[in-house]
Amino acid sequence: MDKVASFAGFDTLFNINPFYDAVGKIGKRYDVDEDTAKNEFKKIEKELMSDDYQKYSALIEAALNKTAKNLGFKVSPSDFSDLLIAHTATIRPFPDAPTALYEAKRKGYKTVLMTNHSRDLIGANIINLDHEFDLVVTSEDVEAYKPNKKFFDYVEQQLGKTEKHVHIAVDQVKDLDPARRQGWETITINRDDVLADGTVESLVDAVEALG
Repeated sequence: MDKVASFAGFDTLFNINPFYDAVGKIGKRYDVDEDTAKNEFKKIEKELMSDDYQKYSALIEAALNKTAKNLGFKVSPSDFSDLLIAHTATIRPFPDAPTALYEAKRKGYKTVLMTNHSRDLIGANIINLDHEFDLVVTSEDVEAYKPNKKFFDYVEQQLGKTEKHVHIAVDQVKDLDPARRQGWETITINRDDVLADGTVESLVDAVEALG
């Protein structure tokens, strides 16, 4: 049976901050505080992920429109275009991501990417990793967003029986808690200056902990 190391996408392998910065810049165009616009968008994005499934590109358009409505401005089609461009052109892997993925493979682990984003958007981001995953699972494949159990069940179905499955992520609610409920091992990444107990600082540290 195979050993598997699965990775969350954004905040774990990829730095998504430039995408949310683009949301803030759109707000600034309409005299809305950048942090206010970003926080409102994130809140709405999370709410929409728990509603009936819609493809991620449609979801972020809906989130942008609702953010604008709630904060008293109206977006144009070019604003949404800027957001899509930000997603494909400005999001980059964390510097340690390629090395960590290489080391996981070298240790004999299959590598799996589990992302709430859709295939049309994540493809451009994966290219920047220069890594061939054994399995990529997106919300589009499952028609559900993490932490929905349907997502984690789908991953298990695709993998079949495994000797060991370790999920590596930052987000407790979206990734780590549901992974534990599946019976998977987990490694928590905390990039803050002060590390909490039971966490590691980087992807490379996480892969070293795989054994």
